[in-house]
Amino acid sequence: MSVRLIEEKEQGEKKTMTVYERLQKRIEEDVQALQTLRKRGWLVWPMDLLVKEEDVGRCCFLAEEWLTGEQLRELKKRVGLDDRQWRKYKTRISK
Repeated sequence: MSVRLIEEKEQGEKKTMTVYERLQKRIEEDVQALQTLRKRGWLVWPMDLLVKEEDVGRCCFLAEEWLTGEQLRELKKRVGLDDRQWRKYKTRISK
């Protein structure tokens, strides 16, 4: 199943991204941003971390809604999240 989500223009050409590709890109960017924020330690407002974690959590919920089981397992593997981390991010928006 290849659901089209968004079209982006790159150098005058249209590039269509699937839901899977868009979610992968978004989660990877947010997890990287979280790692950067955590490295900065006490120089980061707690709310900055919370907002990024909630954003990853929303992407996790969307991934579970839109992707098949196989695609979801592949996505988790590619972005480097295990089931425990995945659930942790989802609970950030469940409160």
